[in-house]
Amino acid sequence: MAGILIVLAAIFAAGIAVGVILIISIGIRREERDFSMTGRVSVTRPAPGRVSHGARSIVGLYVRDRDGAQARAALVRRQDLLV
Repeated sequence: MAGILIVLAAIFAAGIAVGVILIISIGIRREERDFSMTGRVSVTRPAPGRVSHGARSIVGLYVRDRDGAQARAALVRRQDLLV
């Protein structure tokens, strides 16, 4: 019985690992396709799709707000705290 549970846990873990690798691979492929079609580096812009966004999330890539709206909002909050 314990052997069956170990085998099932191993199959489950392998399925998770394969799924993560597939999401990353498909996301990277879509990013590369977007780059070859537009000629612009897509890593400096928001992700072109949900799969690419998922791949960026898994890998840990985060694109900051380019116009600085979040930084300005944080500065306003900090200034409010100084009052």
